[in-house]
Amino acid sequence: MNKRDSDILIQQIRNIVRNKPLTEEIKLSSEENVDLQDAMDYLSTCLLECNIFLNHLRLGDLDVQPPGRHNFFAGSLKELHAALRHLTWQANQVANGDYNHKVSFLGDFSTSFNQMIQQLDEREAQLKKQSDMLSQMLVFMESVMDGLNDCIIVTSKENGDIVYMNKSAEKNFYDVDGHTLHSEQYAELFTYIQDLHLENSEEAISEFSCDFGGLNKQIFQVHSYTVQWNKQPAYAHYIVDATEEKVHQEQMEEMAYTDALTGLYNRRFCLENLERIIKENLDFSFCMIDLDGLKYANDNFGHNAGDTYLINVAKTILQITRSVDFVCRLGGDEIAILFLNCKESTIINKMEHLNRILAEQSSDFPMSISYGVFQVEKGMKITVEDVMQQADEKMYTLKKSKKISR
Repeated sequence: MNKRDSDILIQQIRNIVRNKPLTEEIKLSSEENVDLQDAMDYLSTCLLECNIFLNHLRLGDLDVQPPGRHNFFAGSLKELHAALRHLTWQANQVANGDYNHKVSFLGDFSTSFNQMIQQLDEREAQLKKQSDMLSQMLVFMESVMDGLNDCIIVTSKENGDIVYMNKSAEKNFYDVDGHTLHSEQYAELFTYIQDLHLENSEEAISEFSCDFGGLNKQIFQVHSYTVQWNKQPAYAHYIVDATEEKVHQEQMEEMAYTDALTGLYNRRFCLENLERIIKENLDFSFCMIDLDGLKYANDNFGHNAGDTYLINVAKTILQITRSVDFVCRLGGDEIAILFLNCKESTIINKMEHLNRILAEQSSDFPMSISYGVFQVEKGMKITVEDVMQQADEKMYTLKKSKKISR
């Protein structure tokens, strides 16, 4: 081989090693080297195809067409290609929940992959067991809730739709068809529970009064909680008919603030509201009233007569006062009236009118009142004791003047 042919072949070998294609057809000067040139071209073509194929695999393109059968250098790459395609298929099967796959041809990777599949399989089995337990618990809870007298309604957190209602709720709120409310009075209650929005840790307690006209009304107390229902966020509403409890509470409050004999507010109510009005810095007048001759009526005609005297005065005062005025019996023969935004002169006229009515009603013994009015204007610095003392002094001044005139 001459030096020129030798240099050409060496340069071609270098290009093959550097992964450079042999693009130019080079003719050797010696005919005996033609076979060697053909071998060099074949080698270059095979290695170039292998490199292109390997680059596709590096980029994750497993759909690439592998080199043909003529390329004897690509055998291992084809095996790797087939293994990667099979591994991808197995991974997809695992992702879809099929854990019956093992890898045995990738050394340490196979061990880790198989261990991951086993852990996923165990985790799914555990989750399925928990799901079955939750489903059974939900069925049990529904059975328990259906046996309760109180109403339970579950609404979706996403859209407010009712997803569960126990039998008590169905019976109390809906007609037989299960879609129509017994009364439109329940509409506000259902609008509330379906529009409710709470944070995860919140609890809401609300009260709804459904008035059916007259004395017929129903009061509900609603306790709302955030829950998971069939794996979805929801709100559970525990609805209690609190009508009897509320009526009892109102009766107890009425007893606590009402004088049993006259039906007027009592001393406790008077003092609490007097203190409130002073704190709110309102214009008001306070009238202290004393029944003249109540002791005489009790001593000479009996306590029934004295009670009738008190009841009659209370009833007449209610007739000449406004609904916004507070009429209170302080005890014994003392009655007090809180007048909001009412001048002293107007109140004195009312009291004189009351005395004229009582004089006309007198029969066995004279009936009349002595009174004292103290007007409080906004901005005055005064206490409850000051107000009562001022009105009391004016009342006794009037009462004393009556005795002197007699």
